[in-house]
Amino acid sequence: MSLFLYNSLTRKKEPLEKYTPHRKFGMYVCGPTVYDESHIGHARSAFTFDLLHRYLTHRGHEVTFVRNVTDVDDKIIDRARKEGGDLKTAVRAVSERYLSLYHEEMARLGLKVPTEEPKATEYIRSMQEMIEEILKRKAAYVSGCDVYFDVKQAKDYGKLSRRNPEEMIEGTRGEISGNKRDPLDFALWKGAKPEEPSWESPWGSGRPGWHIECSTMSTEIFNKRKVPFVIHGGGLDLIFPHHENEIAQAEGAGRPFASLWVHNGLVTVSGQKMSKSLGNFITLRELFERASPEVIRFYFLQTHYRSPFDFSWEKLEEARRSYEGFEIFFAKKPPLPGGHASPPERFLEAMDDDLNTPQALSVVHDMLTECNKGSGDPPRLAEALEILSVRPKPKREKLDAEIEKKIVERDMARKEGDFKQADRIRKELLEQGIILEDEKGKTTWRRAR
Repeated sequence: MSLFLYNSLTRKKEPLEKYTPHRKFGMYVCGPTVYDESHIGHARSAFTFDLLHRYLTHRGHEVTFVRNVTDVDDKIIDRARKEGGDLKTAVRAVSERYLSLYHEEMARLGLKVPTEEPKATEYIRSMQEMIEEILKRKAAYVSGCDVYFDVKQAKDYGKLSRRNPEEMIEGTRGEISGNKRDPLDFALWKGAKPEEPSWESPWGSGRPGWHIECSTMSTEIFNKRKVPFVIHGGGLDLIFPHHENEIAQAEGAGRPFASLWVHNGLVTVSGQKMSKSLGNFITLRELFERASPEVIRFYFLQTHYRSPFDFSWEKLEEARRSYEGFEIFFAKKPPLPGGHASPPERFLEAMDDDLNTPQALSVVHDMLTECNKGSGDPPRLAEALEILSVRPKPKREKLDAEIEKKIVERDMARKEGDFKQADRIRKELLEQGIILEDEKGKTTWRRAR
């Protein structure tokens, strides 16, 4: 079987082996801009690429997973201004504080640490070198203390987003215009502003544009590690202008770039765009107050990663109830330590079909039903759940209540002389690893060791 992923560049599902026959490659994902608390959109995107990384590893690929951190940016600077004091010191404090919080929340969500997590401020000189390469190839120009990419020199500009020029101009209206030759040209280097963080460069003091950091860090890291740059990931909202401009910069510098572009759908809340102004902005902190990390991951799996994810507290509760069934089962039959079994073929077929987690979940629900009937294979179910990053914790509280209820039913059967029913209940509980002990007219229970 081949793993097929939807390539946003070609607009079709393609076999991964087309781009990486040797099974060793790099995957770069745009990470956080650290100026505020993480919200459910950040969590969904991070979970998507953590799941992809895990599944690629399960399928035998050796993946160098890089997720960057933007630690200098207009939003970070604006946040630092509101906090007062020396601006440069405040910018560093803001970025460090929210990066630390991001790390804590991603760890709590159960996500793996990337192979590398470069910060933009650690690669300033590398960015300047890439800008120099682009200038030498005459794909950029200097305007005062600014440097702009010349979009007219880019081959097939717009091939990722497939927008027409009018749409692209509309999509860049929020960017600083400066002295650009063309509305679509974008900043590679921005001249310094009073009090803002800045670095010396051949074009004067300033700081890098947003897009250049990803083109620089990805190509430099994968080149040093001697692995091909195959997968580039991020949210759908990054396709234009960010990812489009990353491609233009890399090609403008003559550097090999990503072949397969993977984008996750965005989050809405009860059908509306998530926004602080609408009062429907769901932070991860709020989410953790209402649900366990296990339930949150299980909830994400119910929607295909490329589809919009419509969040509601009601749907989250439904996911919790569904997830609870796995907790209850594994409380009865905990998986053996070190056990390993291959998931069923139809589960792997679903995952190989562009990570079709809703279909894969359907398979594991069927497996759970079979296991509850005694005809399933618990180790195979446990392995399938592990691939999905679902690790049920035995639901002791609910199971304990069920045991006590069964004991009451058994006591009633014994009083009524229905010893066949009493024996049936004892046997049923014993099969679940529960031993009943009758002493002095009272029944107690313990778990088999």
